[in-house]
Amino acid sequence: MKRVISVLSILVTLLLFIACTREEPVQVRNLKIEFNLPSNFKPGIKYAQKEVVFTSQYNTYTFRTDVNGELVIPEIIPDEYTIYTSWEISGAEYKQMINTEELIEDRAIVLLKGTLTKFPLFTQRDIKVALDMLVMRSFLISKVYYSGTKDNSNRNYIVDSFVEIFNNSDEVVYADGKYLALAESVSPAAYLAKDNPEYIYTRQICRFPGNGTTYPIEPGKSIVIAARSARDHRLSASSSVDLSTADFEVKDTDGTGNPDVKALPVISSSTSIKFFNLITGGPNAVFLFETDEDIMSWPELYAPGKSTGERFRRVPVSVVLDGVELLKNNSGTGPDVNLKRFQNIVDAGFAFINASSGYTNESLERRVSGTIDGRLMLKDTNNSTQDFVIINGPVPRNYLNPLLIN
Repeated sequence: MKRVISVLSILVTLLLFIACTREEPVQVRNLKIEFNLPSNFKPGIKYAQKEVVFTSQYNTYTFRTDVNGELVIPEIIPDEYTIYTSWEISGAEYKQMINTEELIEDRAIVLLKGTLTKFPLFTQRDIKVALDMLVMRSFLISKVYYSGTKDNSNRNYIVDSFVEIFNNSDEVVYADGKYLALAESVSPAAYLAKDNPEYIYTRQICRFPGNGTTYPIEPGKSIVIAARSARDHRLSASSSVDLSTADFEVKDTDGTGNPDVKALPVISSSTSIKFFNLITGGPNAVFLFETDEDIMSWPELYAPGKSTGERFRRVPVSVVLDGVELLKNNSGTGPDVNLKRFQNIVDAGFAFINASSGYTNESLERRVSGTIDGRLMLKDTNNSTQDFVIINGPVPRNYLNPLLIN
């Protein structure tokens, strides 16, 4: 018995010794981050007392910049972190802070934001984060349905896709003259966001008709664009959607397709396809933009290294109103964030459906953030990972699904 107790005592002592001498992870110490405002800001303006969030697979930390707009972190666990910060100001405040003249309404919302995605922090280093400026718009993409479904004979059904656009402001906005577009989606990717900070390269662009006040969207209301066919698809596929009352149908001219639905023509395309070519399963990078320039004078470029095939019209990031990055959910590996076509200032995140190939009746829809004086408000953080959710069985113009509210 004494021998057994003696052996147990030795084992306990060894375990305590191992526990006491086990090395803790070596902390990264005295990490310094400098936040650089856009070049048009006056020298005295600092990014002071602003929240900065570090997120890794295992931890989330929140810090705050000092009065000089810098952040010094005494120590942090080494890891890959996504670093995000933002500062929301009014248009009036913004114009007082800059040394240039810009045509921005006083009541507009200006967002200054910086993001570093999966940034490796394993040794002490000084970091500089450039802050991008974004004018928060009222014209938002609120639903994108591209997965397709099964028809009443259990065959693949893909002609029921649609896009919905929402007025998130408290004033009437007009669709007239604005553009709905798709970024290129060839494989291998032709123009990735990480390699092209100033431009998006498109495979299709549609232009809304009207004289400026022809197609109003009331506050808290939306318009529906049938990407291929504006009809009640439930007649052929009971799980599908009714697009017979869509506001627009992507086609060349009025009177064709559903003659009661206004035409939304494709005016620029890398192929001869005349419908809005949302890819079943993805990827689909959908965006809205507005400009007074003649977009047909903007360059069309082949994929790098090629002199034949598709050409992609180049759109400046500066004219973008809203964008939603919808990546393909690869079987077994999930979406590949390295294939993003949108810069962080357009969409800091991404969304995707569960299916890798589609036909599952899944839609990606923007969450509801609340109501103001009875008017619905949708979530808009400029990050579709946070703003969008997967909905099975989409219903155009419906925002009462509990998944959207919760």
